[in-house]
Amino acid sequence: MEDPRAPSATPSVTAPVEDEGSGSKPYTQDDLEDRFEGLKMCGEEEIDLDFSEELDELIGDVRWLALFRVHTTKAFSHAAMFKQMRNAWAAAQDVTFKAMGTNLFLVQFQCLGDWNRVMDGGPWLFRGAAIVLAEYDGFSNVQDYKLDKLPVWSRIQGIPDGLMKKKELAEKVAKKVGEPPFNVIVNEGRINTSKYLRARIHLDLNTPLVRFVPINLKERKKYHVYYERLPDFCHFCGLIGHVVTECGDGIHEPDKCEWGDDLLVKYEPAVPTDGRGRGSRGGFGGRGRGAGGRPGDPNRYETEDMDIGFDDLDDEAKKRLAFRKRLINANGQINSPSSSQVEKGNATVADKIKMLEYGVTSNTDGMTTPQKVQVTKRPRKNGDDSLDMDDNLISATSDVEDRREQ
Repeated sequence: MEDPRAPSATPSVTAPVEDEGSGSKPYTQDDLEDRFEGLKMCGEEEIDLDFSEELDELIGDVRWLALFRVHTTKAFSHAAMFKQMRNAWAAAQDVTFKAMGTNLFLVQFQCLGDWNRVMDGGPWLFRGAAIVLAEYDGFSNVQDYKLDKLPVWSRIQGIPDGLMKKKELAEKVAKKVGEPPFNVIVNEGRINTSKYLRARIHLDLNTPLVRFVPINLKERKKYHVYYERLPDFCHFCGLIGHVVTECGDGIHEPDKCEWGDDLLVKYEPAVPTDGRGRGSRGGFGGRGRGAGGRPGDPNRYETEDMDIGFDDLDDEAKKRLAFRKRLINANGQINSPSSSQVEKGNATVADKIKMLEYGVTSNTDGMTTPQKVQVTKRPRKNGDDSLDMDDNLISATSDVEDRREQ
């Protein structure tokens, strides 16, 4: 793979980033060299601290350290980006971030599993923009890293089976799409079971996307290239990092845009749909829970209501539904029905409990309301029954009076 520290012919896309530091502009290494040039050395400044003999050993001790940037021209928050990448990477152990400059960051992982998942996965995106990563040794000048190669899985459609039986031939095809290192999916010595050659290549972010691969065998043919999980790219110039309305003044004739979404892999929905667009939350119109669902939403059947009519219910269910409609009005509020609204023998236990909760009295047989609960009067110890007392009233001092009379 090309050394990421090699000088870049085309300047990389950088983004203005919200200042989250102390407010002072850090000096680059070149600025420091110019500033200290010509100064009179004194004391310890005259003696170099030499680690050159130990450098290889020191580099060997550095593990799972990477340098990265966000390939965008838009401003963004460091904190928001760090939070989203932690969630996207789902690391098993801690992840440490460090800002090294304007849109330049260090990240260190604490285990091999997290390192392999991040470096071999991707492309990782932040708000549609690519996260461009490169392994860092911990000692080189971070400003020397170009960070302009993005690993992406591509599919070259319709390649002849003979070119997909050997890794060497497949890599020659992949080289027309991107740069090494390559990871081509081949069944060595056997035909490929898929209709395309799948290859992980590194895209040069300073060159337009490759749309087809021309191959000349018995005749010259062009084979369409598709990309998996591609970041935002421009339909006018074909570069990754911005969209067509952000290219130049953003005004471009549609027939001048020679790149398009036909470069993206179209993923089929997990659950087939009938195209009615019903049932899923947050989608378009239609019946069902939520605001309806888009065709192709794999979760739409989980939330779609069953379409059962009133005539499909049995007699007992119709009676319960009719009783419920009398208890709940059109606004969804619970009415307080009188006892005459309840048919004897048809009220369920739940209906009776609701009537008790809302203070509704009824003479329905077998139904006891709070108003009909009788409180037994405590008998007088002295046998004096001449006092006329309400059967439903108990004095709070009756116990005390009884003890005094005894």
